[in-house]
Amino acid sequence: MKTLSFTTFIAGSLMLAGCGGSTDSAKPGEQAEAGSAAAEPKGWNAADACSVVDKAKMAATAGKPVSEATLGLVHESSGGSDATTSECSYIMEDGSRASVMLRWSPIDDNTPEAMAAARDTSKQTIEAFGGTIETVEGLGKSAFWIGKTDTMNVFIGDDKFAIITLPSDPASKEQATALARELGA
Repeated sequence: MKTLSFTTFIAGSLMLAGCGGSTDSAKPGEQAEAGSAAAEPKGWNAADACSVVDKAKMAATAGKPVSEATLGLVHESSGGSDATTSECSYIMEDGSRASVMLRWSPIDDNTPEAMAAARDTSKQTIEAFGGTIETVEGLGKSAFWIGKTDTMNVFIGDDKFAIITLPSDPASKEQATALARELGA
């Protein structure tokens, strides 16, 4: 049985694996010049995943009414090289659960090495529980699906990352892919 705490463990591993690079950035709240990753992109609020994927959007994605959405695991970037993150946890009316974790880095750290490290960490963890990882071609800069937990991990551009976990359903992968595309993947 999948649990959100398992997903949180994976998310923590991925957040750590994605760190590195330059420390040049704007202070929180300052606008960056075009092309710079120093200011969070419009429409992407990594500190409030529940505002980016609200209850209505999650209900439309999962095809189930959402009774509750709770924001947690919030970390705001200090303006250095640390990332802004948060997770929105949803409880559906039928008792099933979903979550969306968003990450934005003030530095362009979605490098091939960081993405490979995140995938390898997830692969080792999920294989210990009898699961596998599937690469999702053509989604974001890089993406992979973990069927055992119904979780999509997607790197978007050079500075954004999302983990989408949906209630178990044969259509979960397609639903997560559609939501990832809405997020810019």
